Amino acid sequence: MKQIRWIIALLALSMLGSGCRKQVPDEYGQLDNETKLQRKYVNTFAWNVMDTYYLWRDEIAPALEKWQTWEEPIQKVADIRYKDAAGKNIDRWTMLTDDFASLVGGVSGHTRTVGMDFVLYYADQARTRIVAVVTYTYGDSPAARAGLRRGDAILTVDGLEMKSDNYQKVVRERLLGGGTVKLGLSDGRSVTVTAEDMYENPVQTVRILERPGGKKVGYLHYTSFTLDSCKDLVDVFKEFVQAGIGDLVLDLRYNGGGYLVTEEVLASMLAPVSVVEAGKVLFQDIYNSKLAAEIKEDPTCFDTEFRFMVDGKLQVVSTAGANPDLPRLYVLVTGSSASASESLVCCLRPYMDVILVGEQTSGKYCAGYLMEARNWYDAARTSLGEEEYTKALPYVDNWGIYVMYSRYADCNGVTLSMPDGIAPDYDGEDDPLDGCALGDPRETMLAFALGLIEGRTRSAETSSVPPLSPVPVGFHPRTPGLLVGRY
Repeated sequence: MKQIRWIIALLALSMLGSGCRKQVPDEYGQLDNETKLQRKYVNTFAWNVMDTYYLWRDEIAPALEKWQTWEEPIQKVADIRYKDAAGKNIDRWTMLTDDFASLVGGVSGHTRTVGMDFVLYYADQARTRIVAVVTYTYGDSPAARAGLRRGDAILTVDGLEMKSDNYQKVVRERLLGGGTVKLGLSDGRSVTVTAEDMYENPVQTVRILERPGGKKVGYLHYTSFTLDSCKDLVDVFKEFVQAGIGDLVLDLRYNGGGYLVTEEVLASMLAPVSVVEAGKVLFQDIYNSKLAAEIKEDPTCFDTEFRFMVDGKLQVVSTAGANPDLPRLYVLVTGSSASASESLVCCLRPYMDVILVGEQTSGKYCAGYLMEARNWYDAARTSLGEEEYTKALPYVDNWGIYVMYSRYADCNGVTLSMPDGIAPDYDGEDDPLDGCALGDPRETMLAFALGLIEGRTRSAETSSVPPLSPVPVGFHPRTPGLLVGRY
């Protein structure tokens, strides 16, 4: 995988070759001068990024030519994303934002949060009332300290019931609003939590399960491919090796993706040792024709040492001695399993038996690049000229883009998750209301996987399900499906 700093240099060279976006007749209408200038500089940034990187650049070329500097840029990027002939969004992920810091924080795991994840369900047959059911809480988070746990059903938020016409607003502005929120629970409790700046460590639950016949099964609940989690993952897998596990259940049911280098680290501990030692191909990237003509790189291969930058500091991670050398892998997935989670499954399958239990995955088959507008202008400083560069900076502060720049494929050029996700080998329903914590052998999806490992198609260790049987809403509150290139 190429280094991000090299991509910035490539983009600057692209600008030098083509110049800034040609100005068009003034159609700003009644916009004030400050808004005109901001749109000019943000659109210049967004247009050049899309014209250089965008995976479907060739398909949207006519729309790129019509892009005007007076248009509202966030909506413009959303409108210009690639659609099929019927108008369906093929690209559901590329986005421009005026709060780049929050987007990066969400991917890194360092964010302002109450530290819990949840899914939304209808609470009545008429599908008008909605509840939020906690799926898990992060360790030492405000939610965990307040006693919230998997299976808690939130009926009211700051006294408000969630309904079909207001739930998205309530979730985004209150549950995920970064402030203090009062929650009314189905068991009669009232819990108040206040968001705080914290690291949501995605290495959530680790278990070594002693099973009948002396079998040892490792279990890892992993929620995001963050850079900071690489060393924690190595420690976990060394524990698995020392314990002598014979099988592993990797729980990715709520994992929406993250950084490619973290996927590489994890893959190097999951694939057979012989594959890793041979340095075989893990994945390859497919680009648009413009980028493909500039990039001459080898595919990404398995390795045991990884170097990457975090906050300007070089990190070195070694996976030596952390591979349990398993012949197969069991993975728990749902529709929230996306991007790096799907890529991991796709790229391991040529080398080992990867058994999926759960629901069809998200279908996020692209890698994206997070680019801050300030960094783009820094790279383009010479071609812009000092005066224009200095003038632009205040107008692009905290603006940035997450742009799809490649499609990942396995060593054979296959992308299993394209176009609509990877179908499970065994259907299984995630049930946070089953009364069991994640990692408990009786928990519904883990029990099913253990049944497969032990030669039973259905596990006998299922728990009783509470009376409430809600229907999924089909809306996930967090930004799903991030797959970010290596720093």
